[in-house]
Amino acid sequence: MASSEDRLPRVAHAERPRPDEKILWKTGADLNNGWLGRHGTLYLTDQRLVFVPTPLDHLLGAKRREIAREDLVAIERFPLSSGVMPRGAKRPRMYLFANGVRYQFIVPDLDPWIDILEVVYTRAHEADSSVRIPEIRRKGIENALLDLA
Repeated sequence: MASSEDRLPRVAHAERPRPDEKILWKTGADLNNGWLGRHGTLYLTDQRLVFVPTPLDHLLGAKRREIAREDLVAIERFPLSSGVMPRGAKRPRMYLFANGVRYQFIVPDLDPWIDILEVVYTRAHEADSSVRIPEIRRKGIENALLDLA
């Protein structure tokens, strides 16, 4: 049973990545909302995360979604450890917590996504201490990208 945290807010379509935004990372992704999954592309820009559904999913009612960089409070790997398979035929996924909502993304490169998000927030915090680094929830994985100077 889905909790209220899993229900996506009823909002207007987010803008696609804008020309003034620098795209830092993008891959194909599925955005799950309870039993319903939407296919598309997940973008990390210098300002926000943006999910753009495929044209077919858009025709079926999927919306473009965004998470402002300052709204992201936690990033969680499910399952927490990479060597564990989830029960119930669930695929490993990334939970993003923002504004009281848990966004469920299934991406082909799960740990690299979490790595790049951690690096982007850490570097932003180093440049401006008012930038909050979201809590990273996963076990048994060290982000080697943070050791690079």
